[in-house]
Amino acid sequence: MESVTSSETHPISIRRSLLVLLFARTILDTGFRIIYPFLPFVASDLGVTTASAAQIVQVRNLTGFLSPLFGPLSDRYGRRVILLVGLVISAVFGIAVYFVSSLWMAILVLTLMGFSTILFVPAQQAFFGDNVPYERRGRVMAIAEFSWAFAAIIGLPLVGILVQARGWRSGYVAIGILAALAFVLVAIVLPRQKQNAEHAARPMRGSYLEALRAPMALAVIAAEFLLAATNEIVNVNYAVWLSTSFGFDAVAMGAVASAIGFAEFGGDLSVALFVDRIGKWKMVAGGLVLSGATYLALPFMGQNAIWGIIGLVLVFFMFELTLVAAIPFIAELAPNARATLITLDIAGFALGRFLGSIVGPTIFESFGFAASSFVSAAGIFVACLIWFLFVREKHSEVAST
Repeated sequence: MESVTSSETHPISIRRSLLVLLFARTILDTGFRIIYPFLPFVASDLGVTTASAAQIVQVRNLTGFLSPLFGPLSDRYGRRVILLVGLVISAVFGIAVYFVSSLWMAILVLTLMGFSTILFVPAQQAFFGDNVPYERRGRVMAIAEFSWAFAAIIGLPLVGILVQARGWRSGYVAIGILAALAFVLVAIVLPRQKQNAEHAARPMRGSYLEALRAPMALAVIAAEFLLAATNEIVNVNYAVWLSTSFGFDAVAMGAVASAIGFAEFGGDLSVALFVDRIGKWKMVAGGLVLSGATYLALPFMGQNAIWGIIGLVLVFFMFELTLVAAIPFIAELAPNARATLITLDIAGFALGRFLGSIVGPTIFESFGFAASSFVSAAGIFVACLIWFLFVREKHSEVAST
């Protein structure tokens, strides 16, 4: 990958930056995902029920709605500064978990730790949007998103060894230490950049207005909202479905989770290999159509356990492919308010997750897993309508095809 030049004429090695930011993001994503498989250990240690301990996840996930408050900071003060602040937060509060002794302390510390992701992810995506040409940006951004799958495939098993040997706090402390190491690497590899004078002089409200006035911005956010909501409807129900329908135990569930992790990696890899050749708009469009097809097929494939798992793998593969293919497209819609628009999209995505987590269990309890899949398919159909009617191919991609 070629080097480009920053605003201070320091050469930026995209290859080195990508490797360092991928390492840092994998650390943060592992820290974000720890709570899900190890929630029973947290509950047992704190002397509360698993349902009570789940408040940690619920409160932390609500912070996703606050992401637009931080987007203009990256546009105003620079990507490097906000990336480093995010890593400091992860390091400080990851190590602080060692001193947690009650549920309310766990909620507070892990919620504050969650702000590291809110700051880091939009700044990372905006950094690549700033420094990688659009025709190559899809591959680079997709590789950067390998972190989510790496967290499941590599990070969580290693954390599991620590949790088994020294308790759940040790996993977070390790994340804190590694985040400090990532801070040093990012500080060394990413050059300092001058503050954007235009953004510094502009009120933060101006960043929001510029982002939302960008052509197609609201339509893309709406499609992402539906993509998240439909996936969450299945996500919150598949474990109960497999357990009640096929008698899956914890070991079997772990194997399914691992298979989903590899499916996510497959989606990321597919985007990295093909999105710049096929085109961002086309790949998202194809991903939405095929996502709808997998949701429709899932109830029929779920007549037996093996085909049901294959159906779930396809659902999560298509979800990840569509989501990651959309990132470079979104990053180009408002170049002068890039991070702000990304955080608005993240907020829409978080709202979709929240809605799906509420309606999903209700649909499942009232009508069963098949109904959950069909509702998800209907939501994806609406997302397809939005994408095909209101979102257009980038001119640069049209010209190159």
